[in-house]
Amino acid sequence: MDKVKNLSIDQQEDQYEGYEPDHKDLIAHEEALAEWKKNNPDWTDEDAADYYAQLQIDIARGK
Repeated sequence: MDKVKNLSIDQQEDQYEGYEPDHKDLIAHEEALAEWKKNNPDWTDEDAADYYAQLQIDIARGK
């Protein structure tokens, strides 16, 4: 069995610790964000907060 799956989230080491995105990564991120905003013009910060809260509830319940 995989050792990573047996560790809690707090015990797993962060694979992105010390990660510094380069220029290409930042440009790709901004392009993807602009495309997403174009495809979802009605999405608000309140919608994002509700979605994030529901994700946290699901995680706490073990889903």
